[in-house]
Amino acid sequence: MNHPDPGFYQKAAWLFGAILLTASISGYFMGLRQTGSQISMTRPVSLVTPERERSAVLKSNSVPMAVSYAEQDWLRNGANARWQNHLTNLAQPAPNGVALTNVTEEQRGQALLERGSRRAFDGAPPVVPHPIPQDSSAACLACHGPGIAAKDKVASKISHAHYTSCTQCHVPAGGIGLQALESILQKPIAGNQFVGSVPALKGSRAWPQAPPTIPHSTLMRSDCTSCHGPLGLFGLRTPHPDRQSCVQCHASDASLDQHVFSSAANERPASAKDRLVGTDAAKSK
Repeated sequence: MNHPDPGFYQKAAWLFGAILLTASISGYFMGLRQTGSQISMTRPVSLVTPERERSAVLKSNSVPMAVSYAEQDWLRNGANARWQNHLTNLAQPAPNGVALTNVTEEQRGQALLERGSRRAFDGAPPVVPHPIPQDSSAACLACHGPGIAAKDKVASKISHAHYTSCTQCHVPAGGIGLQALESILQKPIAGNQFVGSVPALKGSRAWPQAPPTIPHSTLMRSDCTSCHGPLGLFGLRTPHPDRQSCVQCHASDASLDQHVFSSAANERPASAKDRLVGTDAAKSK
């Protein structure tokens, strides 16, 4: 019987040890890589491309970059990109100049009655016939700044300069809505017998074909197109709305617009002879 060589077992042990050592070292390094990848998964990762990288991509090619929902401009790129919500874009009726030349006295009188129904007296600020927010004048100027017409409703253009507090003069027609406990405030403090003047139908003329004078005061009525423009009441519209300088032909009535002139403007300027006389008199003293 042949006995195995003792060197064979020694070689086999060295081979087995080498294989085991190689497997152990490989497993150690592979475990380190796996552990590192798991740690990186727990760290926060930025999903937004840095601005410098986005700029570099845009310069290199024309590929559009995806933006976040908050940065998406739907008014520019959406389905309603060309839609604008602005009251001044409403189509306005064209003025009928032919019909305005045939306004009757009855139509003018009806227009004055309708105008006076929203005023306490002639010349008073008109009341507001609809609900209004009283926090600012922006809501008022949205319609009454340019003056617009929507179907059968007309928002007349304001006749004076823009002020920040519209409700200081213009109050709601339905009242301010005081509670029952404050009903005593609705009663007038004292009675009065004030009666407003009756508005004139027409202004006076210097001769039959002369332009009529303005039959009312011009205080807070600097913009004549507010009542006499294309959006004014039919009986008060002018047949020539294209002319912009109204007071060039229509003068104010002296009995309604009483201006206070400076006394210096009424003095006659001193002539050269008067100035010389005054100088000689001063030298003699």
